Amino acid sequence: MTPLLELVGLVKSFGGVTASDGLSLTVMPGEVHALIGPNGAGKTTAVAQIAGELRPDAGRILFDGRDITGLAVHRRALLGLGRSFQITSVLGEFSVLDNVALAVQAHAGHSFRLLADARRDRRLRDPARAVLARVGLAALAGRPAATLAHGDQRKLELAMALAGEPRLLLLDEPMAGMAAEDSDRMVDLLRSLKGTVAMLLVEHDMDVVFALADRVTVLDGGRVLASGAPAEVRGDARVIAAYLGEEAGT
Repeated sequence: MTPLLELVGLVKSFGGVTASDGLSLTVMPGEVHALIGPNGAGKTTAVAQIAGELRPDAGRILFDGRDITGLAVHRRALLGLGRSFQITSVLGEFSVLDNVALAVQAHAGHSFRLLADARRDRRLRDPARAVLARVGLAALAGRPAATLAHGDQRKLELAMALAGEPRLLLLDEPMAGMAAEDSDRMVDLLRSLKGTVAMLLVEHDMDVVFALADRVTVLDGGRVLASGAPAEVRGDARVIAAYLGEEAGT
């Protein structure tokens, strides 16, 4: 099977700091691939390069066999790359439905008239309502996004990413700042998406990683320290020493 995403020898430096050091990995269609490692390991830099927000100094990024290394962010989104961030990025003054309708509009690429159409055009509203139902936010569609609880704002951000009908979701710490109950709900939601969309998941919560991931890659200093099935990585002595510590053996 051809990888959906393939990173080939990515190098990215900031001054004297090398954030990606010959980074290579693959994500298969429908796979949940977790990217873990200590702070400063290069996880967010890797995701930013995949999304097109950063240009690698060397190496290639392939999506479904196509070299997208030089493509702009919006071109990658149109090919099927969806993105979430460590810090929630929703339009707080707009309704939950407006946020998702605007995301549908951005992906459609039609000559709609921005918010005016997002608030009344059924070609935007109906798909947005369907996505909100998928993530469990249908009942909150009319609420201003800023009034949502943090966990629901994270769900809204996921809905906005799903509105683009992605083939691959780039999830950068989707549980960040969540209470345990909200985190459990998000795990259930992401688990319900498994097999329908591939995910590259950056996450510090190891319970979440081992609950969701089909494969785990561990970064350390911008390099791949280990990669494999969750149980295999959890028992790797190098990973235990560099990152997981005592909890790996529990």
